[in-house]
Amino acid sequence: MSCHGLSKSRIIAWKQCPKRLWLQIHRRDLLEVSDDTEHRFQIGYEVGEVAQGFYPTGILIEDEDDLSAALKSTKAAMEAYPDLPIFEATFQHDGVLVRADLLLPTAAGYRMAEVKSSASVKPYHIDDCAVQAWVVKQNNIPLASIELAHIDTSFVYQGDGNYHGIFRHENLDDVIYPLLKMVPAWIQEARSTLSGDEPNIEPGAQCDDPFECPFKAYCTQPIKEPVQPKYSLDVLYRMHTEAKEALRTKGFEDACQVPPEFLNETQQWIQRVSQTGIPELSPNAGVALASLTYPRYYLDFETINLAVPRWANTRPYATQVPFQWSCHIEESHHQLSHEMFLDVSGKDPRRLCAEKMIEVLGDDGPVFVYYQAFEKGRIAELAELYPDLAPALHAINLRVVDLLPIARANYYHPEMKGSWSIKAVLPTVASDLRYDLLIVGNGGDAQAAYREILHTNTSDARKQELTIGLREYCKLDTLAMVRLAWFFQGEQ
Repeated sequence: MSCHGLSKSRIIAWKQCPKRLWLQIHRRDLLEVSDDTEHRFQIGYEVGEVAQGFYPTGILIEDEDDLSAALKSTKAAMEAYPDLPIFEATFQHDGVLVRADLLLPTAAGYRMAEVKSSASVKPYHIDDCAVQAWVVKQNNIPLASIELAHIDTSFVYQGDGNYHGIFRHENLDDVIYPLLKMVPAWIQEARSTLSGDEPNIEPGAQCDDPFECPFKAYCTQPIKEPVQPKYSLDVLYRMHTEAKEALRTKGFEDACQVPPEFLNETQQWIQRVSQTGIPELSPNAGVALASLTYPRYYLDFETINLAVPRWANTRPYATQVPFQWSCHIEESHHQLSHEMFLDVSGKDPRRLCAEKMIEVLGDDGPVFVYYQAFEKGRIAELAELYPDLAPALHAINLRVVDLLPIARANYYHPEMKGSWSIKAVLPTVASDLRYDLLIVGNGGDAQAAYREILHTNTSDARKQELTIGLREYCKLDTLAMVRLAWFFQGEQ
């Protein structure tokens, strides 16, 4: 049996699914890294930099692409500077490579801390740290503790560059040490997987747990079309997983074939439209809008919730900072103008965002949104942050009209596949408005684009490209609401 070099990440990939590891080594041509994965990596780098910043005398082992050099640099650094922290310390044993995020010297040995951008300890973190600790201990490095440093979402950044308190260090000794004896078996089984043929493993929960597998498209493509009906049980709005499993055990996979007694009123509606292929629009949708006055405002926010807070009085992941909004204004019937706010300066955008919004939205007229909990929540947060603007902001919230419940109660098209999200509804109402042609095509893309704009290494040309993408995306979101309102009123 040939010997395959392994790393901690490869062993964790094997634990998620042996087939994933096999494909990662033998069929890298099939690998598809999603944008979400790339975004997660970038956040991880940013979090790692903050963790290293707490130890200004630390030594970074930079030989990332040269294993031999990294091993030598680590050994030299530990011998020459036994009292200094080491970042990315590199060790190998029995062909298994690990790099420790933080190796912190104490009188009793090193504190080994893995730094994660998550807000809690995840099960796969435990395996991750176990592999790392095993390799380090096989190199006869004394470990005083094995820790995982994750983001503490209760931390409130003061805007002064001080991030002390952003990490919560969890001591994992009690759970890691019992696992160490299992690591050699994991290594052996991973190598056995790599030395054999491609594992025959059916797609399942492991395809997305703990992360979406980069080979998911390859593994699911051959079976997707033959086994899935056009309208699976997943189109049945708010049907619990247990209920769907019960239907499958009775032999029902097609939503169109489920007996009506198993469905609520909304699900029966979805089934009927799916069976006939004829979309249904109730006149009540137009009635709900007919009494509303002009001018009408169509508002949408884009926000960012950073792992590493950038502005004062914000918390990791917990604070949604609005950096952009779009507003289409219907001054009179079908007479449109457009206003937008977008701050890419890197300064705290919230005050200016609120002031410009108050200026544009004026004192009267309905403010249309799609899913009011989000927009009203952000406006309420701005009101709490800026008491002098609070009366005007609260007044805006009183004018909000949510198009989502109107859509959900009155319109369904078979191509919506059980979803009333704006992305699902829009193609059935205004097929000429397309997100797939944009540089920034969804909310996740918008956050990633804004994060990239703020990064110091981003070129001016790239910043300009992303800024244009953000403008086009947010503008389309509010134009989509305009077209939807017109459609509800029997107009286009």
